[in-house]
Amino acid sequence: MTTTETEPVHSHQKIASEIQSWIGGDLRVGDLLPSERVLAARFSVQRATIRRAFDVMARQGHIRRQPNRGAVVVDRHATGEFAIVIDPSLLRPNASPFYPLAATAIGEALGARNSRWGAKVHIGRACQSIDEHVASLDLLEPDVLKRLRGVFTFHPLDRLEAPLKAARIPVVNMWSVVCSESPEYAVEGNTVVFDYLSFYDQAFAHLKASGCRTVGVLAFFYGPHFDREMAALTKCADAHGLRIRPDWLRTRVEWDEKREAREPMVYEAFYRLGKSTSCPDGLLVTDDVACRGVLRASLRLGVEFPEHLRLVTHANHGAPFAYHKEVTRVEFDPAAQARAAVELMLRLLRDPDATEPVVYVPVTLIKGETT
Repeated sequence: MTTTETEPVHSHQKIASEIQSWIGGDLRVGDLLPSERVLAARFSVQRATIRRAFDVMARQGHIRRQPNRGAVVVDRHATGEFAIVIDPSLLRPNASPFYPLAATAIGEALGARNSRWGAKVHIGRACQSIDEHVASLDLLEPDVLKRLRGVFTFHPLDRLEAPLKAARIPVVNMWSVVCSESPEYAVEGNTVVFDYLSFYDQAFAHLKASGCRTVGVLAFFYGPHFDREMAALTKCADAHGLRIRPDWLRTRVEWDEKREAREPMVYEAFYRLGKSTSCPDGLLVTDDVACRGVLRASLRLGVEFPEHLRLVTHANHGAPFAYHKEVTRVEFDPAAQARAAVELMLRLLRDPDATEPVVYVPVTLIKGETT
């Protein structure tokens, strides 16, 4: 039998995946793999094919070759590096503090579990789309892949997910989702999120309890998500007996718009509100960066902050929120999300093929007076 006549293309990769599936079952850390001769007979292939399969597994960090002994199973839990994927534009000084806070918290949570674990931020290039950003990442480079033990990402990885899964490298997603109960907003497993529906619910409940009957919304959502996010917001406000007029600060932003453009957009929106003949009783700002713009706009544009207006916004625990007015905020705790993400990663390291349920992290209302 010759390899070219009977073996499928890349059969060494399939064999590598099969052998990797034995790790944790028939094969334990420190065990010797069967010899090339034994495995060649088992898979009915040439020894050269098994050698190439070993090459793949060694590059991915599953085994280590030892002279005069053979290939030994390596403990992927004990050593290695974890990638934290962040779009570089989210690390700029005027961006939300959430991402650096969360990235730091992931490193601390990993170190608390195993001092030999390291975490490295992979930012790729600043691009005009998510696809371009993902394509710029180096996660599949041989030297990176060999060290990689798992990936924490704040963005969908799309085209990278299949190769990472084939290499048995687990991926934990960390982002927000509107509704934990509606299939319309369902997300797949291996994800740790703050439930935005809980954010909206607590914000509107507070505004209602403060005597508000009408609310405005300043929301930053990316193109395809805007309509459904606004629908969820409106539905939640209705449930609390609050009315949102279509002309009250419904703002959107596209992925390719520079984030520096947000603050001027906020200024303009807030200026319109201050000059409007009809003003809502309450205002929900769904983005902490936008909220900074609202408060600065009242100073820099000379727009008098309406005395009756109640303001509620999102904020991150651990980030200063000192302005000239007290603000009620619904806090997300990046450290709590990081701890939950690391616990999820530990479960996936034990079984990279598993799909864990979505983990929802609670949010907390911190009351303050706007006026």
